[in-house]
Amino acid sequence: MSVQNDTFILSSRGWLPSAVLATLFIFFTMTGLHLFQFIFGALLLAVLTIFRNPERNSTEIQTGRVMSNVDGVVLSVEEVVVEDQKMSKVSIMNSLWDVSMLRSPFDGSVEEFKIRHGATLPLYNPLSETLNEKAVISFRSNNGDEIFIEHLSEQSCFPIGIELEKGQKFREGSRYGFLAKGRTVIYLPEKTRILVNAGSSVCAGESVVGYLNAA
Repeated sequence: MSVQNDTFILSSRGWLPSAVLATLFIFFTMTGLHLFQFIFGALLLAVLTIFRNPERNSTEIQTGRVMSNVDGVVLSVEEVVVEDQKMSKVSIMNSLWDVSMLRSPFDGSVEEFKIRHGATLPLYNPLSETLNEKAVISFRSNNGDEIFIEHLSEQSCFPIGIELEKGQKFREGSRYGFLAKGRTVIYLPEKTRILVNAGSSVCAGESVVGYLNAA
C-alpha cells in the first residue's frame, strides 16, 4: 500500500511495532508481571500516538495556496538566495508527539526526489546537516510553480519514510511520507505571500503557509 492511500486511523508503518508491543503487553498482563505490563503498555501508547493518521480537510478555497506539508511549529521565515534565485524559506520543527504523516502542499506532481540515509544527531550538532537522514523533494503545481522541500530527521528511532516517484501526481493533502521528528524547510518562490511567522503552529493539510504569485 502506498503512503498516499494509507487512510487507516493508524499508519501502516505502525502496524508491526504496535502488534508486537500489544502482544507483549497482553502476555505480561496475563502473567502478572506488572512492571513489564506498565512498560510495554506505555510503549504501546507512545507508538499509537506517533503513528496516528487522522484525516485532514482544508476549508480554504482560494487558488494558489500552499498548504503546510508537516505538523509542527514554525522556527523561522527568511529571504534567501538559492542558485541565484530569491526565495522565501520557511523552517518548521515537528516533535515526536506531532502527527508524523507528510502531505502534498498543493495539486501537482513530483519534479525531483532524493533521499540520503544516515544518522539522527540532534540538530544543534554542526554535523547533523551533513550526516543526518535527509530527503529533498521538488513539487510543481498544476499552474507551473515549483517549490522545494527538505526533511531532516533528528534523534528518532524511526527513519524518514518517503514513497515518491518522479512525475507522480498528487492531490493537495495526499500523504507521501513519514517524519517522526525533525526539521522541514519549504523554499517558496519570491512572489509568494507568506502567512506564517516564527512561533506559528501549523497542521499538515489544513494550515496555509502562503499564496503563490500574490506577494
